[in-house]
Amino acid sequence: MVLMNMSRLVMSWAGEVFPALEQIPAMQRRRLSLVAKLALNSAMQILAEQRADYIVWVSQYGDETKTLKILEDVLHEQTPSPTQFSTSVHNAVSGLYSILCKDATPATSLAGSWNDALIEAYAWLKTTTEASRALVIYYDEALPELYAEHQPFTAFAMSAVVSLQPENLKLDLSQRSDEQAYFQQALQFYNFWQDDSQIESAAWTKC
Repeated sequence: MVLMNMSRLVMSWAGEVFPALEQIPAMQRRRLSLVAKLALNSAMQILAEQRADYIVWVSQYGDETKTLKILEDVLHEQTPSPTQFSTSVHNAVSGLYSILCKDATPATSLAGSWNDALIEAYAWLKTTTEASRALVIYYDEALPELYAEHQPFTAFAMSAVVSLQPENLKLDLSQRSDEQAYFQQALQFYNFWQDDSQIESAAWTKC
């Protein structure tokens, strides 16, 4: 059983305006992929309100659209773009944030679910000796149609700051399920946390 405190959730959706990105120079902003823009906008919005001592970036698919383009270049015997390759790896968004925002906050990148990110943040918080906060950002966009696992959904990013006190969320690890796509879990948590009438759902309980 994991007990923690969670702040309000900040969502960024494809098709919306990304106001937090205005502080990034236009030339660098244009080079960002959609999934990077979503993740950075969500993270920067919440960091404008409160600090974080650790950052957990998590995505199931990452920037798979860019990875597919690299594979297509190789298939057609073309040299992949070094820039595309360097920004296609799973921790690229974390690195871009650190560079563009000049923020050296310790961070990690996970290929996993929202619950995985909460567990990682909780584990880090339990190892610190001072009252600390961890920023958690989940981001994903649908896999290209080429993939058998393709499921259409609107790309999004969701972020929150978690700490240990005062406790307002209980995560029951025995109820973890990896049967559903991770983006579905994240969206279910968003609906659960926003619904004041819903106290318990799946592995989560408000307290």
